[in-house]
Amino acid sequence: MGSLLESTLGSAVRTKSDAYRISLSSKKRISEKNLIDELTNQIDIYSIMSIALKNTINLNWKTWCVAKQFSVVERGARFTKHDANIIYKQFEGKPLVKEALRELFHNNFDLLGAESILEKIRNKEIDVVWIDTENFSKLADPILDNTTKSFPSPVNIDPAILDLVKKRLAKTQHRLVCARCGIWQKVTTPEDMPNTLRCKYCKGRQITATYFSDLDLQKIIQKNHQGKKLSQEEVYKYKRAWKISSLLENFGKTALTVLSGYGVGADTAARILRNMTDDENLCRQIMTAEKQYALTRGFWDD
Repeated sequence: MGSLLESTLGSAVRTKSDAYRISLSSKKRISEKNLIDELTNQIDIYSIMSIALKNTINLNWKTWCVAKQFSVVERGARFTKHDANIIYKQFEGKPLVKEALRELFHNNFDLLGAESILEKIRNKEIDVVWIDTENFSKLADPILDNTTKSFPSPVNIDPAILDLVKKRLAKTQHRLVCARCGIWQKVTTPEDMPNTLRCKYCKGRQITATYFSDLDLQKIIQKNHQGKKLSQEEVYKYKRAWKISSLLENFGKTALTVLSGYGVGADTAARILRNMTDDENLCRQIMTAEKQYALTRGFWDD
């Protein structure tokens, strides 16, 4: 539903579900007509799901496991989202990815059941009732707790807790490094970060950030600056550093605050900053990202 509504609205649709609820939210209004049209249209659910699952942790992990079965990846190789993405792109439309999707559909999704429900909706055997409301029911509350940015006041987050989180983020230490020459570096926190960042050696404004104890990134940047060849892992870290430098250049202290969140990397930070409305909303989004990271940490690389 999220993918179908995105194509209709031209805006990102965030989805969340549990055993009793489904949440669909977007910056643009999802109207009753939008919802009914997508529920009653004839669709190929297998094709839609194949597209919707691209770049998700579920498909990346399953592709990695099948790649081991196909001997594309060594048995003892360590999973990384980046490497799994590369394998997916190389084998998209080929037996390896087709098998990954087949296993994923078989183990994690009830597509036949979903098709049956949609067919009953189209035949009016199941009615869809639309209700506009300003107050969420107690039944809805649990899923709203975990919905990012879609509601201005997510339930059950005490203002005192938000203040504690803000203070923690403001005092988190980062190591700033010049992304051009790698010579200049400084350990700072978001609250102490200068408004203007500039390398005093090469005069560049491209300053990146990493965790305060990371001494490797500076060496990688210097190595690249000297024209030496980087390993695949070093190239990945170097590109990530440039993503972060772009965020710092555009959003300044706010970007460093977002990167202070536990498990919040360059891509997640960019998404949060794009959706930012005010400081409180920003803090709530960071908390949600931290929860998500804690839940999926076992599937992530370092």
